[in-house]
Amino acid sequence: MRKISKLLMVLLSICLLSTLFAGSVWADSGKKNKGNQGMRGYQGKSTVFVDVNNHWAKNDIEKLQFKGIMKGYENQQFMPERSVTKNEAIAIIMRVVNHEEISFNKVDAFKNIFPSWMGLAPVQAYDAGIIADWELVNWNGNQPATRIEVAMWLSRASEDKDVSLEEMLSYAKDVKQLSKDELVYAAVMYNKGIMKGSANGYLNPYKAISRGEFAVMISRFMNSEGLDDQDPDDEDSSTVVIKQLVPANKAKIDVDTREFKIRFSEELTLAEGKDREDLLEAVRILRYEKGAWANTNLDFTIVFSENDDDLVIKLDRDEKLAGNTKYCITLADNMLETVADDSDDAKTFTAIAKGEWTFATGENELALEKATASSKNTVVLQFNETLQKGEDFSSSGAGIHILKGHKELDIDAAGISKNKLTVTLDADDSLEDGEDYKVWIGEGVIDYFAMNEDDALTFEYQE
Repeated sequence: MRKISKLLMVLLSICLLSTLFAGSVWADSGKKNKGNQGMRGYQGKSTVFVDVNNHWAKNDIEKLQFKGIMKGYENQQFMPERSVTKNEAIAIIMRVVNHEEISFNKVDAFKNIFPSWMGLAPVQAYDAGIIADWELVNWNGNQPATRIEVAMWLSRASEDKDVSLEEMLSYAKDVKQLSKDELVYAAVMYNKGIMKGSANGYLNPYKAISRGEFAVMISRFMNSEGLDDQDPDDEDSSTVVIKQLVPANKAKIDVDTREFKIRFSEELTLAEGKDREDLLEAVRILRYEKGAWANTNLDFTIVFSENDDDLVIKLDRDEKLAGNTKYCITLADNMLETVADDSDDAKTFTAIAKGEWTFATGENELALEKATASSKNTVVLQFNETLQKGEDFSSSGAGIHILKGHKELDIDAAGISKNKLTVTLDADDSLEDGEDYKVWIGEGVIDYFAMNEDDALTFEYQE
């Protein structure tokens, strides 16, 4: 069972204690979370990215980061030239598009198509008509999204039916290859000024879109749709955002950690019609296992003060986090709001969905211990701890690099089992007896782990 305590401002500590115990309630943990919605800004403060200072998309990148729409990587990097996957693109678009409804009959089916970290975004996108049925047949979410695909999704989101091809066709030299539908999507985005091309007349529709280009298109889309006024610091905003998460998102924590805090941008109270048992049931502590988020059944207390900006989750004394495990905490939507006054309506906090606030325990820092070749086409990478697939993991081996000298070998497949990452090489790039090879793994392939080429591990293949 989980219990919740209500703290009241009192002068005497004995009164505080009596109020604390008197306010405790017990609740069943069986209810499911409701779907989340719309545009959410979770960070509430700017991060200085060290790799965008001279980038042409700097202003749009920093704006979207501030709003919590796009995030960076470790070491204060945004990686603006890195491609955006189809899954990432849909997840980000649905942070901007305000669509509450979901097709409940699609939720289970979508679990086999989209990763759990996307939460309800794919179902919301489908219900909003942003993703079409035909796309789901051969959906490969880890593949880079192209410029025309992003134009298509944003065009559907804008629902603009007044389309003229004349202006775009007079400019673009490379649109003859586009289908009729693609021409319409491209024209909508071109006419709105959301998708622009090069100075010499090329839209590059089938080029993989970079994070910098994507940030600019999302920013322009927000401007064109009137969504840009939803600023975390805007007093007219209809939502409340998160100023701080403790531990921070994607933090590595000790197994003895017992307290988790959400600090909001404003003082909150329970939403109209909600009570403390509802709030208790709205919070979940999940763990990542077998490729999905599962309930931990951990017992915990929620400490929440009316008209306060903090919500604290405390594990019971006899509960403890497991080692080398990835966790996330979720909070259902529309549970908390500001106190409405005569001049303003109450502002609501939407939700923290699955995968949006994650952290991992670890007895040791994750490290690649050795690389061995079990055959001329198979390399096994052994780590010191159990591995979890990162957001950018692909069974095609993207982000995993094996080199012979300066030549990078082609990878056909990759798979994770416990603490091992097995890589299958292309038949034309078989290992050669007595030769040395280097291996390194980029950001996002494995949770909480990354290498660069300078730190590559060397191994020798012997038949």
